[in-house]
Amino acid sequence: MAGVLVALLLLAGATYAGVRFVLKSDEPEAASRNPAPAQSAPGQTAGAAPTGPATEPAGTQQPAAPPSLAKPVVLEQITLGREPEGVAVAPDNRTLYVADQDSKDVHFVDVQSKQVSVVKVPNTPRFLALSADGGRLYVSLFENDFTGNGLAVIDTANRTLVKTIRTGPRPFEPAVAPDGKVWVPIHNGARVEIYDDKTLTEAARISVPPNPHWIVFTPDGRTAFTANHESSQISVVSVADRLVRKNFKVGKSPHALAVTPDGKRLVATNYDLDTVEIYDTGDQRLIHKVAVGKEPQAVMVSGDSRHAYIVNEGSDNLSVIDLSSGRVVSTVRVGDSPRVNALSPDGKRLYVTDGRGKTVTVLRVSEE
Repeated sequence: MAGVLVALLLLAGATYAGVRFVLKSDEPEAASRNPAPAQSAPGQTAGAAPTGPATEPAGTQQPAAPPSLAKPVVLEQITLGREPEGVAVAPDNRTLYVADQDSKDVHFVDVQSKQVSVVKVPNTPRFLALSADGGRLYVSLFENDFTGNGLAVIDTANRTLVKTIRTGPRPFEPAVAPDGKVWVPIHNGARVEIYDDKTLTEAARISVPPNPHWIVFTPDGRTAFTANHESSQISVVSVADRLVRKNFKVGKSPHALAVTPDGKRLVATNYDLDTVEIYDTGDQRLIHKVAVGKEPQAVMVSGDSRHAYIVNEGSDNLSVIDLSSGRVVSTVRVGDSPRVNALSPDGKRLYVTDGRGKTVTVLRVSEE
């Protein structure tokens, strides 16, 4: 009888341990279904800061990126809309998406034929983010008087508006997390709003210092960084529990961010200082501070993690930084008042929206 009792206790313990393991692995999804926001104070430092560079999860090895060019080659300029701003590229590299912020148009551009179709949205489109499979385009919306705040969801295959979600005031550059959820920096709300990609409802909120412009993730999906423009800080956020682990000071007015594909470096543009700062993603140690053109607004990193391409709105050019040496290795002229850039998934083309020029500049950025 004693032996049977011990066996039953062991079996019960094993079953309980198994249940705990399943619940733990499902916690992020459970949080996404709970509409109650998860708040964290701007200065919160609870828990240990993420350490070490991010790496790709096992079994997700990607094909090697082509070698990047130190001096990109301008191929053409596509005339488009009234004031092109946000830009994204489809996973198959064939379609370019552009938000026209002087209209209510989102342009779909065939890269080869240059044929353009338009999807109308309810309010002025600003910035874009694309789901990993390219099936959904997320568009931040707001008017110049800060009304009409929202996130438009577009079905890219059918080219139809699926839903418009009401957001906080002035949603800036949205970002799709590796788990598919959509993170939206709320400029005038000092917070990030997170939306479930299945229900298209709000799943959580995270408080950050004023005023967030940009969000990027490490390749492993564990850490997010937000550029908090007016407070001259970057927040380090744990994606799993949505807690701000650290806020650290940068030069001034960080506008845009990029993480290198190898997960080792974080690149930040200091809009009001005309500089770019390069940090270690693990301990947020400053590695390089680089002078660039006037009003650096956006940044993309080459697929091989060697170069950063900086859009300088005030000087109508692109600064190319060698990330190893921290030097500007070339400067390339683009259109009038460049705003945002996007790299094609194959690493071969860079697209820059030229706001006042009403064009998109196309550059070859690889040796292939």
